Amino acid sequence: MSTWTLIRRNLSRNRLRTILTTLAIAFSIFLVCAVMTLPSVRNTILERSANGLRLVTHHKYGVSFDGIPLAYVQQIRALPHVTHVTHMTWFGGMYAEPKDFFPNYAVDAETIGEVLSDFHIDAAILEEFKKRRDSALVGERTMRKFGWKIGQEVTLRDSPWFNLTLSFKIIGEIPPDSAMAATIFLFPRTYFEEALKPYEAFGATGEITMMMLMVDAPENVPGVITAIDDKFRNSATPTVTETQYSFIATYLSSFDSIIRIVMLVGFLVVAAIVLIAANTAAMSVRERIGEVAVLKTIGFRRRIVFTLLLSEALFIASIGGLLGAGPAYFILNAGKSSWSPFLGPLAMFIMPVSVMIQSLFLAVLVGMLAGVIPSRGAARLNVATALRQLT
Repeated sequence: MSTWTLIRRNLSRNRLRTILTTLAIAFSIFLVCAVMTLPSVRNTILERSANGLRLVTHHKYGVSFDGIPLAYVQQIRALPHVTHVTHMTWFGGMYAEPKDFFPNYAVDAETIGEVLSDFHIDAAILEEFKKRRDSALVGERTMRKFGWKIGQEVTLRDSPWFNLTLSFKIIGEIPPDSAMAATIFLFPRTYFEEALKPYEAFGATGEITMMMLMVDAPENVPGVITAIDDKFRNSATPTVTETQYSFIATYLSSFDSIIRIVMLVGFLVVAAIVLIAANTAAMSVRERIGEVAVLKTIGFRRRIVFTLLLSEALFIASIGGLLGAGPAYFILNAGKSSWSPFLGPLAMFIMPVSVMIQSLFLAVLVGMLAGVIPSRGAARLNVATALRQLT
């Protein structure tokens, strides 16, 4: 009888326990793949969204602190090396429930296409966007999330900042070429200003959330950043100008603590699975004390007995690793386009092959840690002692 035959028959001795242990390891490895992929989400979003020539200008104390005067737009447009400027104002309207969040902005319809050229919005659609006051351009993920269609009328209600409810007609879909554009909802600021006229006395119509501008060459970016912030340094509304990469990185940093907690929980689950697998291996060895004694009696050496028992644990762990890492690789990579349209930018999971390889090694390590102590104890078991335990 071959070694493989012995291993296979021992594994099929209690099939339910073997299957459940394998599935437990598979689940833990799937979870590990997910949490190890989280840091790559940040890098993917930055790589796909950032433009080295695009800058973002907002209030010095943060986008959520306060707006900046609309009059700043013309002053920045006049600076050397600035080729295009547009502005965006946060609206914050909801379509259905607060949990169904997506970013929605009132934008300058005349200039948005120049600054966000990498959104690849059709020129004809941009022309219609300029002419129709209640038009809307919507990211591909948000369209799919709510089942919206081109030409459909939608209403965003109860903006928490302005207490407004506005209705729009969707005239175009923003392609998912940029991670940050996939969920965005844009509409002309002229429509927004009309709705804000009752609040004009409070200065609501004269403020914007941020500006985006393009610089003519990479070497001029530092100089433009300095010129903008120096210009408004002593004003009532000082600004901070940063590259789009830095702006997005700052936004994503707010998720770092959540990611760390999720990763910690994931690895604690793996630790729990190691203990479960170790207990299973120990139970299996205890049930086979007599068999181990017989094997040693007929001449099986300690090393062979140890190898047989440890191989069973490694086999279960390896199969569990494959069942966990394989589906994880497929699902997490598919999630960026079809499986997870509801997570906004954080739906951009791209699981590297390296993560799958590391997860498979981790599965083998789980099997090793779970099986080595029970197997070593069984291999060192004295034959006479083992037979006495049976009686």
